[in-house]
Amino acid sequence: MRTLLIVLAALLASSPAAAQPDGRAAPDRKQPHDFALLAADPEDGAELIGRRAPAWSFERWIRSAPLTPPDLRGKVILLRWWTEGCDLCTTTLPGLEALRKRYGRDGLVVIGVYHPKPPRAVSDRDVLAAANRLGFRGPIAVDSRWTTLERYWLAGHEREFTSVSFLIDRDGLIQWVQAGGEYHPSDDPRHARCDADYRGLERALATLLGRS
Repeated sequence: MRTLLIVLAALLASSPAAAQPDGRAAPDRKQPHDFALLAADPEDGAELIGRRAPAWSFERWIRSAPLTPPDLRGKVILLRWWTEGCDLCTTTLPGLEALRKRYGRDGLVVIGVYHPKPPRAVSDRDVLAAANRLGFRGPIAVDSRWTTLERYWLAGHEREFTSVSFLIDRDGLIQWVQAGGEYHPSDDPRHARCDADYRGLERALATLLGRS
């Protein structure tokens, strides 16, 4: 499957852009970086690589004024959906906070998107307390009705996880997807996949931020 994706990407790169039936240019999409195909789960989310990130419509923001994709154009954006009581989020968010601190000056914006399970109203106080317990200090978007999660990830698909991550480049295109669960640095063989996904994200950031 992975080899097929790489071959398909090569064919797309060498072919002219397809036109829609009415003659308009195809939707904005560009050839993904090599790291994107290696980092994204080839069975879940790889179809989103190279697509323009959808607009988001979060109910409100914590620790930040409202941010929009146009506001962040020229930045590299990492979105991670998380929630309280999620062990996989507990192990993942500290590593994302480390990346936020390491690459913030280079143009990385890490946004923790809180989505309560089940969807329901939540207070800023409770969300902020949960983020503090997990050690995440970056901006928080509240997606209490899962509206943006549905648009980005769930619509038309059966997904195993809702705790998905997207890395969006400076042009607003999705360049890396982690389909949910946990990812973090680890020397434990039982967490080899977690470590591989985290290292893949680091490689993606180095490329998109011009540090490779």
